[in-house]
Amino acid sequence: MSQPEFEVENCSWQTKDGKVVKYTKESYQLSAWEDWNEYHLQITRWPKNTSIEIVILSGDQGYDAESRWSSSEVYRYVKLPHAEFDAQREQLIQKVVELANRQFGYLTF
Repeated sequence: MSQPEFEVENCSWQTKDGKVVKYTKESYQLSAWEDWNEYHLQITRWPKNTSIEIVILSGDQGYDAESRWSSSEVYRYVKLPHAEFDAQREQLIQKVVELANRQFGYLTF
């Protein structure tokens, strides 16, 4: 499987006690056979570990502002130390897409 080209974003998150945690998010929109949801494969590199999630963005893209709605859900499949993740990156991505296909239906790169 060839690796898709991910969008990379440097982000930060503030904890309840005011500490700023920096992380990197890589995201790729998967192809799906439906109009209501967007499925994104997301790799988040935290200070101590890396995780892979499927992020589902749902909503109505209609013309009437009053009838539009949206929601999001995050499903984390993998959380590993950086070195372990880096050594298995391609295989882990493939496995997560396989698992997501079982859970959500037909998703492809």
